[in-house]
Amino acid sequence: MGDVHNRGTKDRPQWYCRFVDLDGKRKHRPTHQPSKALAMRFVAEVEARVARGLVGIPEKQSPERQGQALTLLGLAERFLQEANPPTKNPERYRSWLRYTLGKHVLPDLASLPIASLRPGQIEALRDRKLAQGYKPATVNSMLKAISVLYIWGRKQGLHDGANPTGGLRKTPPAGLVDYLSSDEVAKLLRHMQQHAPDVYPMLATAIYTGMRKGELFGLRWIDVQFDRGAIHVAHSYGKTPKSGKWRPVPMHPALGPILREWQRRCSPGPLVFPVVLVRGHKPRMGTADDMLGINELLLSAGCHVPVRPWHALRHTFASHYVMSGGNLLALQKILGHSKFEMTQIYSHLAPDFMAGEMARLNFRLSTTPAPDPIVRPLRPRAG
Repeated sequence: MGDVHNRGTKDRPQWYCRFVDLDGKRKHRPTHQPSKALAMRFVAEVEARVARGLVGIPEKQSPERQGQALTLLGLAERFLQEANPPTKNPERYRSWLRYTLGKHVLPDLASLPIASLRPGQIEALRDRKLAQGYKPATVNSMLKAISVLYIWGRKQGLHDGANPTGGLRKTPPAGLVDYLSSDEVAKLLRHMQQHAPDVYPMLATAIYTGMRKGELFGLRWIDVQFDRGAIHVAHSYGKTPKSGKWRPVPMHPALGPILREWQRRCSPGPLVFPVVLVRGHKPRMGTADDMLGINELLLSAGCHVPVRPWHALRHTFASHYVMSGGNLLALQKILGHSKFEMTQIYSHLAPDFMAGEMARLNFRLSTTPAPDPIVRPLRPRAG
């Protein structure tokens, strides 16, 4: 059994410990503890490590040496086991990271030490993926996954080198936003009203406000202010919206009657759009995986099915808002975008927007021609 002893003085103690390590040899090491009680606890933890088949006191390495020994695969495994991602759904975040790294990154870079990975290698991997036909959004997600590992590893002191993704150009997203046409919106609303009356109010709210699906699931009746004609978007899956801030959204005149009628006949409770798991159970808030059968409803209504149908309803609101002459800055506030660049993806739908902005420039030039200058004949000076 291990023991401790003081190799310093009474006023300035230096507590050392003796213990039998994993290799069977008796070791004599400093505990770096200020008191005998803490030193004894330190020894107990050392012996517990040995009992589990681990080295009693692991050798400490500098971040540089750790980076030379730690591979990208090892860093990924440590992140998935130890990290606590600052996100509303940590498990889903880990699932995304595990899939992205396992499919696109680790097959090529798993065995490379994190200290030796260079931007050129990441850039070459990016270009190979694009050449193989992967979408730019997929490649950008791959770069983000690598960056997440390096940022976390640096905070944990596992390396002190540069992030190899720093400065790499992201690939622009291909194509334009996917949204429903005016005819498709009309057909969908009519079909939902007749054949899916319980989903119709939520879908109509998405089309008339541009709210995210999580924000729709988190909407409470207390946030629907009929008298003021506004909706306070303050929740998403039980937490704050994506931007972290609440925002007011004006209520379209056509939406008010739909929500009032829904309030009269929906399940009682604080949520506007509760999801019932089993008949007789209390309504619950939806999750990111709840699609509410929207793909089948779009098909049966005679509409095309976007890749992300609920998000396409958000695009539908924003696109038709801009095409109707809506202001992009106002749209940023309605959608809750943290950066104006996010809202600018709809600017191509407003051909008159740029022209209207250019018309603001006015040099106040007069349209009346200036009078001809008066020409006076030269007179000889008196001699």
